[in-house]
Amino acid sequence: MRAPRAVVVLAGGALVATTALSGCSTPSPGAIPGPVPLFTVKVPLSATFATSTGVVAVVAMGTLSDPLNTFWQLFVRPDATSRWTLVTPPGVADNGGLVASPNEGASVLAGFEPSQALDFSPLALSRAEGASWSPGLVPGALAAVPDAVAVSSDGGFLALVRADGGEVLRSAGRPTVWSKLVNRSTLASSPAGSSCGVGPLTAVALDATRGALMGTTCRSPGVVGIFQAAGGSWSRVGPRLSGLAASAPTQVLRLVDLNGTVGALVATGDRSSPSLIGMASTADGTWARSAPLSLATGGHIVSTGVESGGGFVVLASRPNGSMLLHLETGPGGGWKSLPAPPRGTATVAVEPGGVVAALAVATTRFTDWRLDVPTGTWSKVGSITVPIQSGSSS
Repeated sequence: MRAPRAVVVLAGGALVATTALSGCSTPSPGAIPGPVPLFTVKVPLSATFATSTGVVAVVAMGTLSDPLNTFWQLFVRPDATSRWTLVTPPGVADNGGLVASPNEGASVLAGFEPSQALDFSPLALSRAEGASWSPGLVPGALAAVPDAVAVSSDGGFLALVRADGGEVLRSAGRPTVWSKLVNRSTLASSPAGSSCGVGPLTAVALDATRGALMGTTCRSPGVVGIFQAAGGSWSRVGPRLSGLAASAPTQVLRLVDLNGTVGALVATGDRSSPSLIGMASTADGTWARSAPLSLATGGHIVSTGVESGGGFVVLASRPNGSMLLHLETGPGGGWKSLPAPPRGTATVAVEPGGVVAALAVATTRFTDWRLDVPTGTWSKVGSITVPIQSGSSS
């Protein structure tokens, strides 16, 4: 069997941002500050994705302390009346990690991070919510971020690979033939990219109307690196932040398209107070934004999830190992703290209708817990034993 992998982890798992902006004034639009370091964070691959009817979840199982015996899995809950179903595509080694992209139909595109001898990424496409799969292939190693692949309702695909700080590939048909859209250096040298001070590319999204979208890191303080392909070039459509967030670099951690609403989870801040901002944009380009969610230094993000309104759920761990759970309902709602989920929770899903599910993992056991909001208690509603074979590659 395969498995998934996995906000802000740096330097031995600590939540640290290497920014040094105190005392700097905000530059004029288009200016790139000189020695400002990138705000680089690692986004866990453990993730959930809500659609209008159900949820897709990516989690790691097996012996998580041993990469060769860590197996990433893909689970689907098609609607509120269904139970979680294991739908990991068969026949491909998934020790390196798994990423996924559902759309508003029944399509799911799954991508495998390279591991062991692989230097490219196999893909699998389902038109039936994981009930059956057809193979695909990316001619390169997918970036190790949750939104490294994207599928649209009109049958298009995007893939973000690791080469040269990030390169975006596009396929208009089956996900086997790809062409290059843009790479980091080309974007960085463009007028749109220079206004951001582009660092590594971090996410892709695809909308049948708006086309290709991409998220990046930005050196320019307060500039959010969300770009849209238009007429053979790229324009920056991400907003400028205000308040304290206007003085720090940014990184797009999540970028998704849900029913024409683009949702983004953005990290910003400095070493003492890194924070997350949830934002969403409709077709007219207007951005709604949450207030910043401050994350304590020394903690780290365990997983991220997207709820059906375009908001985000973030599961974080304190340095002492205790869990924190934060929910931002979209578009651009405020952050709300929820009761800490059960021990072993790998990721959290917010299902259509607002049901909150904690998905816990214990080696081969996947357990679904539901939150009763009025009482703040979690109840076990089901579990699945995954037939993982230790010592195998899938």
